[in-house]
Amino acid sequence: MKKLILSLSILLAAGVQMYSQEEYSEPSQKWLKYIHIETGFMYPAGNIKENIAIRQNLSSYFVNQYSEGEIMSETSGINFGVKYEYFSPRFKTGIATGLRYTGYLTDISGYSSGNAEFFYLRYSTLGSDTKFARVKSLSERHNFVTIPIELRMVPVKIKDIGFFVKAGAEFTLLNFKNDTNIEFQDPAMNASEDNILFQIRDQENTYYSTLYGSVGMEYALKSKTSLTFEVFLPSFVLSDNIFDLTDVSHIEGFKFSVLIPLN
Repeated sequence: MKKLILSLSILLAAGVQMYSQEEYSEPSQKWLKYIHIETGFMYPAGNIKENIAIRQNLSSYFVNQYSEGEIMSETSGINFGVKYEYFSPRFKTGIATGLRYTGYLTDISGYSSGNAEFFYLRYSTLGSDTKFARVKSLSERHNFVTIPIELRMVPVKIKDIGFFVKAGAEFTLLNFKNDTNIEFQDPAMNASEDNILFQIRDQENTYYSTLYGSVGMEYALKSKTSLTFEVFLPSFVLSDNIFDLTDVSHIEGFKFSVLIPLN
C-alpha cells in the first residue's frame, strides 16, 4: 500500500510541476463528458494456498533418469467495462464511474516424472491411513460485476498525444462464482470430486474489491475520439480469501480504452 501511494504521489507531483511550467492559453471552464469503453488483462500474483495438500516430495526415478517433478500455478483475468467521465480542462482532471465485468481463471497443473503428467493431492488423513489422488489439474473460475470509481489526471499533452496517471477503486455489485474443478488422472475418481473439494476448500469471501493505480498514454483521432493504453501499477485486493486455490498478493496488467466525447 505504501509503495502504491508513494508511486502515485511522485507521478502527481511531477505532473503538477510540469503543468505549472507550461505556457498555454486559458482553457475552457466547461466540463467535458466522455464515455469510456475498456478491455483489460489482469495477472494476479500469489501462492497456492497451504490447505491445498499437494504432496511436496514429487521426486521419482524412471528408466535411468531422475525427475524432481514440478507444480505450476497460473491465474489470469480479462475485463470489460463502460464508464462515464466528467473531465475539467482547467485542472486536467476527470472523475469517472460505471460498470465493469471481470473474469478470472486459476489453473494448477504438474507432473511427478517425465512420463507422468499428474501430481499427488492428499485428500484424507485418518490415523496412519493417508490417501492421495493423482490429479492432472485443479481449476477455478470467478466472474465479478463491479462498480469502479476513478480519478484521472492528464498533466502532459503534446498536440494529439497525452500522458495520464490514474487512481481508482472498485467494489462488488454481483459475484458469479463458477465451480472449482478437478481433472483426475484416473476417471474413476470423478465420483469422489465433491468430497475432495469439500476437504480442501476454505470459506471464501464473496465480496471483491480492489485499489489500483495506472500510468498511460492517449491518442486523439481526427474524430475527437481518443484511444488509450495503460499499465497497472501493482494493485491490491482489499478483500481477503477471494479465491479457493490461491492467496493473491497483488494484481498487475494492462488495459485498452476508447474515449468517446459527448459534447
